Amino acid sequence: MAPTSVKKKVQKLYDLMARLAAGEEIYPQNARVQAELEVDGRTLRRYLEEIHDAYGQIVTIEKKRVEHGGRKVTLYRVVDRERDVSEVFRFFLESGDDLGWLLQLVHENDPRLLREYSKEAKARLSEVLKEEERIFRFVGTPFENLDDPRLKEIFLKLRIAVKNHEYRNIDYHYRANERIINAKCLKLLHANQNWYVAIETAERKLRILRLAFIRNVKYSKKTNYQPKTVEKYAPYFNRIQNAMTLDRPFVTARLLALPKVALYFEEGMKSFFPSQRFVKKRVDGSVEFVVSYTQPMEILPFVKRWQPDLRILEPRELREMLVEDLREGLENNEKEEGGER
Repeated sequence: MAPTSVKKKVQKLYDLMARLAAGEEIYPQNARVQAELEVDGRTLRRYLEEIHDAYGQIVTIEKKRVEHGGRKVTLYRVVDRERDVSEVFRFFLESGDDLGWLLQLVHENDPRLLREYSKEAKARLSEVLKEEERIFRFVGTPFENLDDPRLKEIFLKLRIAVKNHEYRNIDYHYRANERIINAKCLKLLHANQNWYVAIETAERKLRILRLAFIRNVKYSKKTNYQPKTVEKYAPYFNRIQNAMTLDRPFVTARLLALPKVALYFEEGMKSFFPSQRFVKKRVDGSVEFVVSYTQPMEILPFVKRWQPDLRILEPRELREMLVEDLREGLENNEKEEGGER
């Protein structure tokens, strides 16, 4: 394509994006838009598809009947967060019989998503929420707060990079400032109520970065990587337990829940880890179970939360690490006790 042709195409794409941003709903068969952009219907459709592919998080498509031969056409428009999400919940409200808890959860986190569309819907919604509020109380939310404009912008940038298999340069600050060049953005992960992005570095090492510690995301000189890179890590993504799971073989820990807390680890109870397996219940009421891990930090924080009622039977190295951490914590508290007040 000649430079002049590229320039004209870019201008037309920007024109379409400006129209969409202004709230215009555009469909390829629209003769007025074709004439104004000096393109045919097939070209207009291709341009709209390119915009949707690149900005699917803000440009949506829908089938709608318009004044075009009485047929339904494919409309392209900018996503209206309140309109689109609330449409889904209106369907639940009018069709669902046992989704009140879901409505209550959404209502507590963002009431704007449940705007009424009719008197009947308003009455039904009020009844459901009143009843479910009596039954349920959600402390916190399973979704990390993305209301911070900086965090939201980073999330959207990474979403585009992951979707299109693209490289990015990432400014990361965990314990020190770090510039990660030519990172392959593989997948967005949600674990422990936090968002993370999985990347492959230029050295071909897998890393998991927490979004809250990312300062900036910029385009790299490199563009797209091969999708097979993501496929390479599919086994890892399928077995990940939390953000501390590494891309290495699992080691199995055998644990003992003492009688005081054994109830939570008995056979049939909800597991705390995908790899957790019940072994047996002892005569004294304690319960043995196993958990697999790739590094100590994957399960040690969990074991510490259940102290002093959870023992590590094996491996010995993991048990010694726990004892050392607890000893250090005790010493730190004793120093504070004897320090200045």
